[in-house]
Amino acid sequence: MRRQLVAWTILTSALVAIAVWTVLGPPDHAAGPRLPSRDLTASVR
Repeated sequence: MRRQLVAWTILTSALVAIAVWTVLGPPDHAAGPRLPSRDLTASVR
């Protein structure tokens, strides 16, 4: 029973993530200002 609950939770969260990704698009613009480390690594490349 517990394994089914874990699998159901993972599947549901994956579907929600796909839906949000489809509606909002990739989180490049939203996550940029909040993660300065990502900007630093991107500028090094």
